[in-house]
This record gives sequence, C-alpha cells and structure tokens, in this order.
Amino acid sequence: MEFFAAVPAAMGRSLPQILLESGRFGLGVLAIMFIMSVVTWAVMWDRMRLYRKLRSRGDALRRAITTRGVPAAMNEAERYLPALEASILMEAHRYVAAHGGEAALNFDDAGEAEAARSHLRGLLDARAINEIGEMERHLIILSTTASGAPFIGLLGTCWGIMHSFLSMASEGAASLEVVGPGIAEALVTTIAGLATAIPALFAYNAFVRVVHRKETQLDLFISRVIDGVVLYRGGSGRAAGTPRPAARAGTGAWPNPTAPMP
Repeated sequence: MEFFAAVPAAMGRSLPQILLESGRFGLGVLAIMFIMSVVTWAVMWDRMRLYRKLRSRGDALRRAITTRGVPAAMNEAERYLPALEASILMEAHRYVAAHGGEAALNFDDAGEAEAARSHLRGLLDARAINEIGEMERHLIILSTTASGAPFIGLLGTCWGIMHSFLSMASEGAASLEVVGPGIAEALVTTIAGLATAIPALFAYNAFVRVVHRKETQLDLFISRVIDGVVLYRGGSGRAAGTPRPAARAGTGAWPNPTAPMP
C-alpha cells in the first residue's frame, strides 16, 4: 500500500488528481475494470462458500457409509444435501425403488446383475456430470477476467500514450515534463487491469483443482454405491465371488447344494 501512495506523491499528484485528469476513454476502461473486479470477487466468495459446504457434507456422508453401509445411508441421503455424493445416492435410491428393491437389488443371474450395474453406472455418471457442471458454474467469469483484463488495461494505456505523443507534437516539445504526466495517467489502466486479473487467475486455478479432485472422488464413490446396491448372489443364494463346487466326474452334473462339501 505504501508503494501505491508513494508513486503519485513522487509525481507531485495524488491518485484522485490523476483520475480526474484522465480522458473519457481512460475513465471508461477504469470503470470496466472496477465492474469486473467486483464481479470477480463476488464469484470467488460464492464458490469458496459452496466448495467448503460441499466438502464438509460430502465427508460426513462418506463417513456414514463407512460406518453403516450404503443401504442404511441411502435412506437419509437428503440430510447431506447439497453434497454431490448425496445427489448421487438419492439417484441410486430412486433406481432401486423403481426396480422393486428397498435398499439393494439381489440377482441370481450374473448377466442380469452386470446389466443392472451398467445401467446404474450410466445413470449415476450422468448425474455426476450435472453436479460437476454446477460446481463449474461462473468459473468462466474468472477465466475471462484473468485473460481479458490485462488486455483491456493495455488498450487504455496505448490510447493514453497515443494522446501523450499527440500533445507533444502539438506543443512542439519533447521534454519529460510534457509527456510524463500523460504516460503516467495511461499506465494507471494497466495497473488496474493487472490488479483485476491476478486474483482471478489464482482463484480460477485453485477452483479448477477442487473440481478435478471432486470428479475423482465421485468416480470412486459411484463404484462404491454400485457395489453396495447391486448384489449378485448366484443361483443357490451364494454371495458374489463364491466358487461353485466341481461337477461329478463323468456325469457333468452339479452335486446337491444341500450336501456337505468335502
């Protein structure tokens, strides 16, 4: 802050004096910078609040699933909104309810179980894409500000320097006293452009990293939900992954499932 106060003092002018002596074009550029800066900081504040809430609610829901399991946590998923994981769990609950299940779907046929997993994966992936899109909302404003604000400020600077040289030509003098104040006024727009763009650039990179991390977490979460609600028990009620007993030699028939295994 001392630097910004010392520069106008060294020139013998205060910052308000420089602004008052700026042309209409320069003032217009500064007004644009001010509006962009206000909008940028509003978006940054809004996204920070949202991401903090999403993280806390999502962590709480994952802890609930770890403690009680997917079927038990599914009935109270609405409590954890607006967490993205809660929306995905509610979508899975609707799928299970639509297919006649209460908390999970049990299949005796491996093909049916795999088809249900594939269908549910598609539904949950589509839901995740929609939720990630909500997370990315307004980030385009930060990207546009970070890339465009310096150029708008440079445009104001070039315009001011052009007028300084025109003033030098009309007065027939090339001294620093003639062109110095005009160039100083022109450089204010560049400073304003950089001051607007730098926070937007840092915030955009940080928020994009948060979104990418959430995408990875949701992919793992969807796999966990599918494993918890689509269960393959096999034809004899065995859990998924339990091998069948070997067929009797020479008959090709399977042994009696109620008989004790050797």
